[in-house]
Amino acid sequence: MNLSDVSWFKICVCSFAVFIVCTSIGEIQAAGPPKKGEKKNKKKTYESAKTVVDRRLVTTSPRYKDIIKEHGIYYSKVDDKNFAGSVLGYVTPWYNHGYDVAKIFGGKFSLISPVWLQVKRQGNNVFVVNGGHDIDKGWVQDVKKGQRDVKIVPRLLFDGWSRGDYKAVFNSEDVLQNLAKTIVNFYKKHKLDGVVLEVWSQLGGQLRENLHHLVIDLCDAMHTAKKLCILVVPPPFRGPKSGAPLDYMKGMFGKADFDMLAPVVDAFSLMTYDYPRTSPEIGYPNAPYPWVKACILELAPEGSEYRSKILLGLNFYGYLQPSDGMEAHQEPVVASKYLELLPKHELVWSAGGVADNQEHYFTIKNKGQYNGYTVWYPTLKSIQVRLELAAELGTGISIWELGQGLDYFYDLL
Repeated sequence: MNLSDVSWFKICVCSFAVFIVCTSIGEIQAAGPPKKGEKKNKKKTYESAKTVVDRRLVTTSPRYKDIIKEHGIYYSKVDDKNFAGSVLGYVTPWYNHGYDVAKIFGGKFSLISPVWLQVKRQGNNVFVVNGGHDIDKGWVQDVKKGQRDVKIVPRLLFDGWSRGDYKAVFNSEDVLQNLAKTIVNFYKKHKLDGVVLEVWSQLGGQLRENLHHLVIDLCDAMHTAKKLCILVVPPPFRGPKSGAPLDYMKGMFGKADFDMLAPVVDAFSLMTYDYPRTSPEIGYPNAPYPWVKACILELAPEGSEYRSKILLGLNFYGYLQPSDGMEAHQEPVVASKYLELLPKHELVWSAGGVADNQEHYFTIKNKGQYNGYTVWYPTLKSIQVRLELAAELGTGISIWELGQGLDYFYDLL
């Protein structure tokens, strides 16, 4: 994701989300040994009769005790939707709790993209799609159960391609068509609903006209087979120019690219996260609010007929940031690490003025090697304001990734 693997492997460390269930929360069935007269096999649940909004947990001033107590408890009506736009969620093998999240909350999603597949070139006109052994048909059925209208659109990574591999495709229409045929036949064989193409960032913004041709031909082939075609794209703006925190440098995907591809691409999974750590004057947020909004408006200004095809990217992970602000020294934070570091820390809402990040952070105290580090990780409030922005601008959202967040986040979708 949405999503070059260079970005994603920074956050793919082997850990799992931890669930902590309080034993005395009103409408929640208590965990622990059965009481006298109860059946020993009584199933415990993490469901609540109230949403996180009803439980007054969506606030700029969350308490660490409430997060620890409530994070694994979600609204019982798991298929109820609160966000009207399209919602894409990524699932990876590295955080396999995401597979459970997709099964539980599948009704809230329009698209689920498992990170399973890679396409490789094996000869002048020979291509192969790897990763088919990871396709779990039983899981797919569980995600789609009942009346859910969710599509399974596995990501396809152009993995290990050399510049020569790309040129071989770009220089021959026959080779390009054979690549398209290989991909389409694989997705048809496995009865998948569409593809999420991960190719743009691999070339670092070069050979854009060739990439336009590649993406258009692949999407046309998928559409002929009645499959969806979604493209992962980097943000149009990188970090800020020196000394100008709200004046951004151009990225490697811009409005001209969007305008060229929007008529044929079904959706753009926009990577509005991993903001460069170059602005100490605004702290070190994962996705500062003004930047996210500017990225959307750059690609699709007011009046754009294709803005609804943009899926605003939401990170469900965070970072440990050292006081020196150096990106090379930062560490990824997923749910389990966050809950380990959080106790006895006060969360600060970073908003207003130049630093209108609209994200929470806390500064670690008395934690050994991490003393003085700041932790930037999503909260219910930071997610809510971005959902409101997406609704205001008329975009959808894409989430990287479902196994790295807290279960109560999904109440907001």
